[in-house]
Amino acid sequence: MSLLSTKGVYGLICIFEISKGNSSSPISLKDISDNINVSKNYLEQIINNLRSAGLIASIKGLKGGYYLSRPLSEISYYEIFNLLEKDFGLSRVTLNTPYSLFIKEYDEKLKELFNKPLSSFEAFKQEANAYLNYVI
Repeated sequence: MSLLSTKGVYGLICIFEISKGNSSSPISLKDISDNINVSKNYLEQIINNLRSAGLIASIKGLKGGYYLSRPLSEISYYEIFNLLEKDFGLSRVTLNTPYSLFIKEYDEKLKELFNKPLSSFEAFKQEANAYLNYVI
């Protein structure tokens, strides 16, 4: 079983795609759909959640589309996943056993792991390119 569903993963990718634009040059749903090869209908559901949470805004019309309401440095992976996943965490089962402490502790570690700003992805890409940029 996966920790993240496609909704969480595509939501994250949508945010990164939308971050390529701004309020004067928003990114259209069609462009996002074409870039990541996911149906517009499925992306609309995700984008509606992102917009309702105030993470993105939209402009209607011919040159309309989506743009971020806040910079990537102010949005965390956890915020995206917690918004889009039904129960983002190790478990929501409440047990009255010694196991409950274990589950609670690792839920906190999971939250800590994903509580990094989305802007950290740029540093990851640069580091990955340094390792993967070689010639045979």
